[in-house]
Amino acid sequence: MPFRAVLEVVRHFDEGEPREEPGQSANEERPNLFGWCLDRRAIAFLAATGAVLDVDEYDLTD
Repeated sequence: MPFRAVLEVVRHFDEGEPREEPGQSANEERPNLFGWCLDRRAIAFLAATGAVLDVDEYDLTD
């Protein structure tokens, strides 16, 4: 099997204990950061190297 490059992104969503971010108080609402993007340079790099983008997301909320 020939070698191939893979950019793998794995995200786990869990409503567990709220985590306090640096500079944020425990009572302050956290932003909903579900979105993400790849800029043109990242896409060009993946294309030039023949890499595969593999994205897995797991919803562990109740």
